Amino acid sequence: MVPPDEQILQLIFAAGFSTAEKVTNLSGRGVGMDVVRSNIEALRGSVTIDSTEGAGSTIEIRLPLTLAIIDGFLVGVGASKFIFPLETVVEVIENRAVTATLDSRGRGVVELRGRALPVVGLRELYALDGEVPPRCSVVVIQSGAQRCGVIVDNLLGQHQTVIKPLGSMFRSLRGISGSTILGNGEVALIFDAASLGQLAAEAATPASRATPRAARAPDEIAPRGQRTPDDWHA
Repeated sequence: MVPPDEQILQLIFAAGFSTAEKVTNLSGRGVGMDVVRSNIEALRGSVTIDSTEGAGSTIEIRLPLTLAIIDGFLVGVGASKFIFPLETVVEVIENRAVTATLDSRGRGVVELRGRALPVVGLRELYALDGEVPPRCSVVVIQSGAQRCGVIVDNLLGQHQTVIKPLGSMFRSLRGISGSTILGNGEVALIFDAASLGQLAAEAATPASRATPRAARAPDEIAPRGQRTPDDWHA
């Protein structure tokens, strides 16, 4: 009994399947369409093939409209991971023992080239647990004409990111636009640079009502373009 054409076409996605007559360094090893399908399905999409003898074949790939891929810059605060859209990162300031006082909501100001730069500490802003490191870094981001710094524990480098929508529990979380799943299975939240800049620029709580902490600010100013993302590490 001959199976229907739809089932025969599905053999193309089978691991190890090949139409090549001989195995060479370039073809015949059966690695190809099975990898394509597994990666598309990992994005909650689908791939189908339709073929007509003498006319040709059509491969149709469907992906959810809510997905987009961006280049991101991965950072860590305690056990939590966050991603900045790479296009918003202006420069990175690393490991200098200059202190900045943050209020109870993580807002403060540091001096950068003789100018005041509003900063926000993620540990205070989102009430994150974990030991405060002896040194930290500031990622300077820009949205429109607004520029601010974000205090982080670790710089983890460039990361290509598939954006997924936030669940209903997190949609009210200020400064966050989406999420992604890292290669090790961890979830990382993706920043909304404009919203984060507004948070940093808001007036600080009066000192009498604040709970300040000393945040270690950085020792090296590295404008983007002078260092590669691979050079950005903790």
